[in-house]
Amino acid sequence: MNQPQLPHGPGFRLVDEIGPVEPNLSLRGRTWLNPAWPIFRDHFPGQPLLPAVYFVEMAAQTSGALWASHAAFSPSMPLQLVEIKKFRIRQPAFPGQNLQIVATLGATWPELATFQVQIFRDNDLLAEGEVVMGKGKPAT
Repeated sequence: MNQPQLPHGPGFRLVDEIGPVEPNLSLRGRTWLNPAWPIFRDHFPGQPLLPAVYFVEMAAQTSGALWASHAAFSPSMPLQLVEIKKFRIRQPAFPGQNLQIVATLGATWPELATFQVQIFRDNDLLAEGEVVMGKGKPAT
Protein backbone atom coordinates (compact mmCIF):
# COMPACT_ATOMS: atom_id res chain seq x y z
CA MET A 1 0.00 0.00 0.00
CA ASN A 2 1.06 3.58 -0.69
CA GLN A 3 0.23 7.05 0.56
CA PRO A 4 -2.80 8.26 -1.40
CA GLN A 5 -2.47 11.15 -3.82
CA LEU A 6 -5.40 13.17 -2.53
CA PRO A 7 -6.11 16.89 -2.89
CA HIS A 8 -6.97 17.17 0.82
CA GLY A 9 -4.66 18.61 3.42
CA PRO A 10 -3.36 16.29 6.13
CA GLY A 11 -6.05 17.42 8.59
CA PHE A 12 -8.84 16.16 6.33
CA ARG A 13 -7.18 13.16 4.71
CA LEU A 14 -9.22 10.21 6.00
CA VAL A 15 -7.49 7.48 3.99
CA ASP A 16 -3.99 6.58 5.19
CA GLU A 17 -2.94 4.16 2.46
CA ILE A 18 -4.18 2.85 -0.87
CA GLY A 19 -3.27 -0.19 -2.91
CA PRO A 20 -2.89 -0.47 -6.68
CA VAL A 21 -5.92 -0.48 -8.97
CA GLU A 22 -7.08 -4.08 -9.26
CA PRO A 23 -8.11 -5.73 -12.58
CA ASN A 24 -11.82 -5.44 -11.70
CA LEU A 25 -11.29 -1.66 -11.44
CA SER A 26 -11.41 -1.57 -7.68
CA LEU A 27 -9.09 0.02 -5.17
CA ARG A 28 -8.50 -0.80 -1.52
CA GLY A 29 -7.81 1.91 0.99
CA ARG A 30 -6.93 1.61 4.65
CA THR A 31 -7.26 3.95 7.58
CA TRP A 32 -6.62 3.86 11.31
CA LEU A 33 -9.15 5.71 13.45
CA ASN A 34 -6.76 7.77 15.53
CA PRO A 35 -8.16 8.18 19.06
CA ALA A 36 -6.56 11.66 19.15
CA TRP A 37 -8.86 13.00 16.41
CA PRO A 38 -10.81 15.91 17.93
CA ILE A 39 -14.10 14.45 16.70
CA PHE A 40 -13.75 11.55 19.14
CA ARG A 41 -13.52 13.92 22.09
CA ASP A 42 -17.00 15.34 21.51
CA HIS A 43 -18.95 12.77 19.48
CA PHE A 44 -20.57 11.10 22.49
CA PRO A 45 -18.04 11.90 25.27
CA GLY A 46 -17.06 8.78 27.14
CA GLN A 47 -18.47 6.54 24.38
CA PRO A 48 -16.96 7.96 21.16
CA LEU A 49 -17.83 6.60 17.76
CA LEU A 50 -17.08 7.58 14.19
CA PRO A 51 -19.72 9.95 12.75
CA ALA A 52 -21.56 8.49 9.76
CA VAL A 53 -20.47 11.34 7.48
CA TYR A 54 -16.87 10.17 7.91
CA PHE A 55 -17.79 6.84 6.30
CA VAL A 56 -19.14 8.77 3.32
CA GLU A 57 -16.03 10.95 3.10
CA MET A 58 -13.73 7.89 3.25
CA ALA A 59 -15.80 6.42 0.42
CA ALA A 60 -15.45 9.63 -1.62
CA GLN A 61 -11.70 9.94 -1.03
CA THR A 62 -11.05 6.31 -2.01
CA SER A 63 -13.34 6.61 -5.06
CA GLY A 64 -11.60 9.82 -6.15
CA ALA A 65 -8.19 8.15 -5.85
CA LEU A 66 -9.45 5.23 -7.97
CA TRP A 67 -10.91 7.49 -10.67
CA ALA A 68 -7.82 9.70 -10.80
CA SER A 69 -5.52 6.69 -11.08
CA HIS A 70 -7.64 4.81 -13.62
CA ALA A 71 -8.24 7.85 -15.85
CA ALA A 72 -4.69 9.21 -15.36
CA PHE A 73 -6.01 12.62 -14.32
CA SER A 74 -3.55 15.38 -13.60
CA PRO A 75 -2.95 15.88 -9.85
CA SER A 76 -4.49 19.35 -10.27
CA MET A 77 -7.83 17.89 -11.49
CA PRO A 78 -10.29 18.52 -8.67
CA LEU A 79 -12.74 15.67 -8.14
CA GLN A 80 -15.78 16.25 -5.97
CA LEU A 81 -18.46 14.19 -4.32
CA VAL A 82 -21.68 15.15 -6.12
CA GLU A 83 -24.18 12.54 -4.94
CA ILE A 84 -24.60 9.94 -2.20
CA LYS A 85 -26.86 7.05 -3.18
CA LYS A 86 -28.18 4.21 -1.05
CA PHE A 87 -25.52 4.60 1.63
CA ARG A 88 -26.12 2.47 4.67
CA ILE A 89 -24.27 2.31 7.99
CA ARG A 90 -24.58 -1.26 9.27
CA GLN A 91 -22.31 -1.12 12.32
CA PRO A 92 -20.44 1.64 14.18
CA ALA A 93 -16.68 2.17 14.16
CA PHE A 94 -14.68 3.25 17.19
CA PRO A 95 -11.36 4.96 17.95
CA GLY A 96 -8.30 2.76 17.52
CA GLN A 97 -9.83 0.50 14.87
CA ASN A 98 -8.41 -0.20 11.42
CA LEU A 99 -10.83 0.08 8.50
CA GLN A 100 -10.56 -1.09 4.91
CA ILE A 101 -12.36 0.84 2.19
CA VAL A 102 -13.06 -0.92 -1.12
CA ALA A 103 -14.22 1.23 -4.03
CA THR A 104 -15.22 -0.29 -7.37
CA LEU A 105 -15.74 1.79 -10.49
CA GLY A 106 -19.23 1.58 -11.96
CA ALA A 107 -20.46 3.74 -14.83
CA THR A 108 -18.42 6.60 -16.28
CA TRP A 109 -19.29 9.65 -18.36
CA PRO A 110 -17.03 12.52 -19.43
CA GLU A 111 -17.70 14.52 -16.25
CA LEU A 112 -19.06 11.92 -13.78
CA ALA A 113 -18.38 8.43 -12.45
CA THR A 114 -20.23 6.12 -10.06
CA PHE A 115 -18.60 3.90 -7.45
CA GLN A 116 -19.79 1.06 -5.26
CA VAL A 117 -18.09 1.26 -1.88
CA GLN A 118 -17.84 -1.06 1.08
CA ILE A 119 -16.11 -0.32 4.38
CA PHE A 120 -14.92 -3.17 6.58
CA ARG A 121 -13.37 -3.76 9.99
CA ASP A 122 -11.64 -7.11 9.57
CA ASN A 123 -14.38 -9.19 7.86
CA ASP A 124 -17.28 -7.19 9.29
CA LEU A 125 -19.13 -4.96 6.81
CA LEU A 126 -19.65 -1.59 8.52
CA ALA A 127 -20.99 0.56 5.69
CA GLU A 128 -21.81 0.33 2.01
CA GLY A 129 -23.29 2.41 -0.73
CA GLU A 130 -22.84 4.22 -3.97
CA VAL A 131 -21.23 7.59 -4.51
CA VAL A 132 -21.06 9.74 -7.61
CA MET A 133 -17.94 11.78 -8.23
CA GLY A 134 -17.66 14.69 -10.65
CA LYS A 135 -14.92 16.76 -12.17
CA GLY A 136 -14.72 20.14 -10.51
CA LYS A 137 -13.41 23.39 -11.90
CA PRO A 138 -9.68 24.01 -11.37
CA ALA A 139 -8.91 26.91 -9.07
CA THR A 140 -7.87 30.06 -10.90
